[in-house]
Amino acid sequence: MGSSAMHRRNIMTGLIALGVASGRLSAQTVQPAGATASPRREYESRSELEAQAKAAEGARRTGEAWLLRQRLEKGDFQDGDKIAWSVQASMMAGALELPDTLTVRAGRRVELGRMGELSLEGVLRSELTDKLRDHLAQYVKEPLVRTTPLVRIGVLGNVGHPGFFYSPADRPLSDILMSAGGPGSDANLSGMTVKRGDEVIWTAQDTHTALADGLSLDRMHIRAGDEIYVPQQRHIAWLGLLGLAFSAFGLIYSLSR
Repeated sequence: MGSSAMHRRNIMTGLIALGVASGRLSAQTVQPAGATASPRREYESRSELEAQAKAAEGARRTGEAWLLRQRLEKGDFQDGDKIAWSVQASMMAGALELPDTLTVRAGRRVELGRMGELSLEGVLRSELTDKLRDHLAQYVKEPLVRTTPLVRIGVLGNVGHPGFFYSPADRPLSDILMSAGGPGSDANLSGMTVKRGDEVIWTAQDTHTALADGLSLDRMHIRAGDEIYVPQQRHIAWLGLLGLAFSAFGLIYSLSR
């Protein structure tokens, strides 16, 4: 096996190991005395985000606080997001012909055919199922709704298949990298960042920690259009430096004669 292929395999193995380690740490989390274990939520609730925002503000972590306040104020959904969903109801009419996937239109709204439009302004991913169920309950009896928010995320730089694609918001960062073909043979995972437009919202150190902790897109506060960038390893051009050194030595020798 060539060195490049071996390096790529080692990186992929490392990503899998990070995910396994994260799962073990989560499983070993100790509950406070007297507390009852509660199932882990796929998406962060409003109360969780409020608590995190206050903690970040108290610790003067301004970047983190800004991301959290943006989510709380504007919600998680952007124009162009998609929502995979299913609905069952005791009085569901076949003529409704609801699609399997909803697209968030301009103005952060989804169209539900004869059941009108639903605004997702200020709605978090954790609130989406209840929001849709309450809206449908105006038209059908006891709707059972399941939803999977899909985020359009960019994975660029030194990966197998760079570009933009839709991913479930509860997927961990390591899975996102593998969906983009995995890191390249010369990838620098320690230098990976997350950008929103021209602004870096996750530094290389923070992104590396998120990867090791198995954080999902939702828990990284990722929204549509954000970009994960994987840089290339920097290599010192030793041959070039040696050539310059010999040239300088030759010049000094010629001048000294």
